[in-house]
Amino acid sequence: MILRRMFPLLCLVVLTTFVFSECSASLFKRRVQSVSARNLFNSWRKKDANTDRLSPGQLLKNWRSKSKGKGSVDKLSAGQLLNGWRRKASSGGDTISPGRLLQGWRRNVEVQEANRLPQNVETFFTTPDIIRNRGYPVEIHHVTSEDGYILELHRIPAILSTDGTHGKAVFLQHGVLEASSTWFVNPSNRSLPLLLADKSYDVWLGNFRGNRYSRRHVKFDPRQTDFWRFSWDEIGTFDIPVVINYILSVTGLPTLSYIGHSLGCGVFFIAMAKHPELNAKIDTMVALAPLSSFAHFTTGIFRKLSPYGNAIETFLRTVGTWGWLDSEGVGDILLQRKCAQTYQQAKRCLKALNIIMGSNPENLQLELMPLVKANLLHGTSVPVIAQFAQNYLAGETFQAYDFGRKGNVIRYGSIKPLAYALKNITAPVYIYSGGADRLVTPQDVDWLLTQLGNIKRSVRIQTYNHGDFLWGTDVNEMLYNSVLADLPPP
Repeated sequence: MILRRMFPLLCLVVLTTFVFSECSASLFKRRVQSVSARNLFNSWRKKDANTDRLSPGQLLKNWRSKSKGKGSVDKLSAGQLLNGWRRKASSGGDTISPGRLLQGWRRNVEVQEANRLPQNVETFFTTPDIIRNRGYPVEIHHVTSEDGYILELHRIPAILSTDGTHGKAVFLQHGVLEASSTWFVNPSNRSLPLLLADKSYDVWLGNFRGNRYSRRHVKFDPRQTDFWRFSWDEIGTFDIPVVINYILSVTGLPTLSYIGHSLGCGVFFIAMAKHPELNAKIDTMVALAPLSSFAHFTTGIFRKLSPYGNAIETFLRTVGTWGWLDSEGVGDILLQRKCAQTYQQAKRCLKALNIIMGSNPENLQLELMPLVKANLLHGTSVPVIAQFAQNYLAGETFQAYDFGRKGNVIRYGSIKPLAYALKNITAPVYIYSGGADRLVTPQDVDWLLTQLGNIKRSVRIQTYNHGDFLWGTDVNEMLYNSVLADLPPP
């Protein structure tokens, strides 16, 4: 029981450690205590009032005794203090006056404080709180899927027109391990939902089953393994259709526009392929870094682990772990301390993201790293992650979950998983892909372009990696202005 509860956290810690170690071995060095300049100076004077001198051993001993309490901004670690003190004292026989020490110490503190990242209160906000904080109205809706999952939607309602009708509805669906808040990492003038709201669109934001907002079921508890028995297929088969129909029912509109990122596109393709009647309810689909074939992705750590996907999944099931990769709690504290304190930490974590998503380090503001880390790991099921590995190993195809030969015969009537018929998708699709994307690579997008039945336009932004579509500094000029032009007028 203890192993089952602790294993997801251990996986998170191990994965985080492994990735960050590729960037810097010093990332997880132990932090030491700090002490204010006033306490240090008073302790110094009291200990050696006659000679105004102090040996390194006495200084460090007094410093440690004073550093038990938390200081304010005026802090310095013991190692930094002692190293700087010894450098200063090297010409004076291992002694130094308090004035000289304090002067150098304060200079070091000023450098340290200048390296601190500005903290954003929205790091700890829910999506509705963020929307309110940005000055927009927000509504929270809940819809229940056919198989019992209670999904939370966040809405930025458009102002009613003079005839009492709603503005054009636009639904945005995030990618794997994220939540609706990921659309708000950028400031308001670069946040797609808010840009849409400013244009008087009726904006709806989805949340995948299993993430922090949609972790409820009419029958199962998240602590039960049955809750987590879902893959991409269930999200596309049950969740996307019920959300689309709910939005149209509430607004009274005949159609809506759909904007997806990564897996948010993949589940749309599944929904349209399995429910052909839904195609007529979509006037425009905008696909940002659209997931389909996963045959050519180039992220090294995941390529190495993919051949062992079945063994890893079997082990996780054996120990009772079906839902995982949620950083809530200890994971959030770990990411906050290692990614969101200083500019130096932010650079290391940005390098880790580039290893996974693709290189374009100049297109993400380091000041946004606290918000980025808050949106990295919001939880999903083990089968959802396993399906990435399955599609990679399957080559150029977009297939359903692989239950093994016997399971596939029972589920699909074939020893192989179902391959989704993308050519049957008739909704108009506008595709935007990144030339530097390591997860949804140009080769996989090129394959998708040969499969879809109604592509209106395909744009490749050569410098973009997988995250730039949400968090890039130039998204307005490179992307969002074009996306807004693709949509029907509000």
